[in-house]
Amino acid sequence: MANMSGLLGPGSAASSSEAAASADDWTKALGQILEKVVLPHAESDSCRKLRLFAGEEEFEPWLEHTTEMLQEWAVPDAEKRRCLIESLGGPALDVIRTLKLIDPGVSVKDCLEALEHTFGSVEGPEDSYCKFLNSRQQKGEKASAYIQRLERLLQRAVMRGAVTAEQMDQTRLAQIVRGTQYQYPILLHLQLRERREHPPSYSQLIKEVREEEERQAASEFWEAQTSEPASTTPLQTASVLMVSTREELAQQMQVLTERIAELQSTVDRVKTSRNKKPQT
Repeated sequence: MANMSGLLGPGSAASSSEAAASADDWTKALGQILEKVVLPHAESDSCRKLRLFAGEEEFEPWLEHTTEMLQEWAVPDAEKRRCLIESLGGPALDVIRTLKLIDPGVSVKDCLEALEHTFGSVEGPEDSYCKFLNSRQQKGEKASAYIQRLERLLQRAVMRGAVTAEQMDQTRLAQIVRGTQYQYPILLHLQLRERREHPPSYSQLIKEVREEEERQAASEFWEAQTSEPASTTPLQTASVLMVSTREELAQQMQVLTERIAELQSTVDRVKTSRNKKPQT
């Protein structure tokens, strides 16, 4: 096989190399076609996931959703800006148009900040940070739900400049340790207090907490299943014992009654046999 090209002659070797080159060219051309067709289609699908905002809807939920979606997209900033503009209308679109007149290459971050200054709340950095620090886990609220609610407050504090992006992990974990009032074993099992110097990211933290919640729920379920037979009250146990004692006494009385009847019959037979003997 190694000498096959030599046996076929130089023309065959040249044709093989040409075929390989044409195959490579065909593969590259196909890749370019896919980039032009598939990627724009995927990006357009991502743009459709953005909620529309014209300035009359609630701004804070829209901002949270849009910020999260834009962070997940692995596309250039220009494409994110295009999707953001397509999701705007009315007065909100006018704000971005004004920015583009001043700076045609305005960033997505500047666009969101301008929209927040126009339609967002007027609370300052101190107010947003105080809301974050005063957040506590509510009764009946899972630890994972509390962390998710706390994350929205932390993002708002970051956007207003109260906390830097580099401080988010450490600030988040410190507040979770302070604000978690229920399901405290989760903190102990995950050793969150000991990890404040090297805090996990939000995605890693929420993953560990949810897994621990599932583990504890499964453990509580199995404990409840195994303890069901021993769930009777002392009064129920006493009544069961009384019933069993009565049944045993009744059985013993029946046995004694039968024995007495047998003895009585034996005595009667003895008396009868004595009376039948001739008198001397």
